Amino acid sequence: MNARIFSVNEISIKNIVEHLQQGNLLAIPTETVYGLAANAMDEQAIKKIFQLKNRPENHPLIVHIAPPAIGQSAEDFWETKLSEWSYDVPPQAIILAKKYWPGPLTLILKKAKQVLNSITGGQETVAIRAPNHPWTIDILQAFQGGLVAPSANRFGHISPTTAKHVLDEFRDTKTDNELMILDGGSCAVGIESTILDLSRLDQMGPVILRPGMILESDICVTLGITNLGHKDNSIRHSGGILGHYAPHTQLISMDVGQLKVEDFDNQKVVVVTFLDIVSLKNKWATSPIDWIHIPLDSHAVAKQIYQLLRDLDQKGYQKIIFDLLPKEMAWSGVNDRLTRAVYGSGIH
Repeated sequence: MNARIFSVNEISIKNIVEHLQQGNLLAIPTETVYGLAANAMDEQAIKKIFQLKNRPENHPLIVHIAPPAIGQSAEDFWETKLSEWSYDVPPQAIILAKKYWPGPLTLILKKAKQVLNSITGGQETVAIRAPNHPWTIDILQAFQGGLVAPSANRFGHISPTTAKHVLDEFRDTKTDNELMILDGGSCAVGIESTILDLSRLDQMGPVILRPGMILESDICVTLGITNLGHKDNSIRHSGGILGHYAPHTQLISMDVGQLKVEDFDNQKVVVVTFLDIVSLKNKWATSPIDWIHIPLDSHAVAKQIYQLLRDLDQKGYQKIIFDLLPKEMAWSGVNDRLTRAVYGSGIH
């Protein structure tokens, strides 16, 4: 594959838009992770995404749209914009869009007739969000349409949070496709968006299908409700497969304070923990363990977890042991990603 990283000064927005209009792929920075973008109305371009990622064809994509331009009123903007993709835009969607977009929230709505089945996985719903990164916002506003943009990595592997991660994923791929990678720096949030289903409000109310850094409590306050509905498995969505976001190295989540010798059994192991590293090194001084300390801060861990797992995956460890994360709501998104990474690890 011909993949190349471009900085903001190396290419114009006009050339980027033309690249997309010609059916090519583009790796874009967002506040969550880097996305592999294509024209959401171009069936052939969308097929390239599925082929490059080796993504199951029934696994839906998220449509990324532009927020209002500076000085443009948001009052009627979101209803008009969402109506291009959904035939039934509930008032809750407008309220949430005004509050959180651009930002890490994806809404599931009933799809409009013109939305391609390849985007929805054959379902009658469509996922939409407005990403928050200045260069990507400029591209979307100039493009004047939607871009599908799943994470720019091979399906099931660790999501990329830098341009180099994207290049590492695809540089050895055997394909004639050209991939332009835009270097927008490290992602500010670091894990994928919260996905909220608004397509079944009458039956279930709003339902979080994938947790993220916009929390259930945030959404309830914004909508003026006490609680959200309960998730079921009737709607397929991005990130919904159990083995996902996973390193090649075996990943285990456990209480590091209860670590026993048989948990590493003379293997080359690295332990990621909130606990005091000095005390742990003294306790396990004769054991072949490397130690990494992380802060007890959900936002800080979300921002670094994919970078950390990618780095550790390259260092020849036989096992990565990750301390149990807190169970509080603030950690729900990171807990979700770690659980899926554990399940999918070591089997690539």
